[in-house]
Amino acid sequence: MPSRFTALRFESLPAAPFYFGFMLTGLATVILGPILPSLSARWTLSDIQAGYLFTAQFSGSTLGALVSSHHRRQSLVFGYTSIAAGLFVLPFAGYILGLAAFFLLGLGLGLSITATNLIVGTEYPDRRGSLLTQANFLWGLGAVSCPQLVAFAEHHGALRFLLLTLTLAALATSAALSPLLRPDRIRKQDEPQADDQAFQLRIFILFSLILFLYVGGETAISGWITTYAHRFLHLSPAQSSIFVSAFWLAIVAGRGVISAFLGRVSELLVLIIGLVAAILGISVLLRPHTLSTSLAAILIAGFGCSPVFPLVVSRLIARVGRSRHAGWVFAICGSGGAVIPWMTGLLSVHMNSLRLAFIVPFSAISTILLLVFIESALPAPRLRKTAVHSS
Repeated sequence: MPSRFTALRFESLPAAPFYFGFMLTGLATVILGPILPSLSARWTLSDIQAGYLFTAQFSGSTLGALVSSHHRRQSLVFGYTSIAAGLFVLPFAGYILGLAAFFLLGLGLGLSITATNLIVGTEYPDRRGSLLTQANFLWGLGAVSCPQLVAFAEHHGALRFLLLTLTLAALATSAALSPLLRPDRIRKQDEPQADDQAFQLRIFILFSLILFLYVGGETAISGWITTYAHRFLHLSPAQSSIFVSAFWLAIVAGRGVISAFLGRVSELLVLIIGLVAAILGISVLLRPHTLSTSLAAILIAGFGCSPVFPLVVSRLIARVGRSRHAGWVFAICGSGGAVIPWMTGLLSVHMNSLRLAFIVPFSAISTILLLVFIESALPAPRLRKTAVHSS
């Protein structure tokens, strides 16, 4: 393990392209939402047709996540190339080609995000939680900045320029990571590894469920909170958007703060405190409150959510090491973003109350807390020293 003053390196390369690329993936992950109105107008899409764009991106992301744990180095390089290809096609495409572009974009995101999490999480085991939190902090910066960048570009008639600039950024990241493909870069690792046979079914199910619930709960909160503020706090749509911005900013700020002291505080304790804070924040939204109280609640919920994904991934990698089955967990967890927000909307219609429907993300986060206690009670993973080759 390097000292605090040693420059970080992953897979023999400086950390900079890994981190820059991860920030770019955050921006690319959420870009469909902000540009969707422009695409719908240009392609004259119905809501159903627009929904297929999300399906195309999600399908590609799922496939990429499955592939990446088998070929992590190749996934990084070709993942950013795929992101670049998808972004490059969009300014010139029609609807059918646009579906292919978003599939390529999703494929690249699945490849690069999963591979980055696995590489960052295995390079320095003693700093795993802190490094994953830092990486996901940068992902959050990209995600938060995306709507503002798109709005600025559209205001100045420069959306095509923005997409082409992001294309070049993705290609530059791919080029910076391309030395990973050289055979002489393949080196033996001394890090303890988990045998694939040790990837027990219960571990797979447990972590798949935790991450499924987290991604779904986070997406349900961010997806419905604007409507919540508009409907119950009587804000205009533009004013209501401050709630989703506050939620994401709290997540990003939380990751920045938490990564600074994770080495001195138990990761499990931070995870539990975060989940409890998120549960408390969401619980406030279940009852009528003033604007200031509701805004404080969403900030608390966001700050509480901030350590959950990186620290759960850290605990997953601590148990499975470089297991080639880990990609399945990342592939499954993404579907939570499709299921749980839909369940929230369904319950809202059934109960005729979006406020009460927030019991869905409340239940999801509460269940995660229970599952984390169960996981922490399981025997520690028995890792073995082995010489392996990076993929």
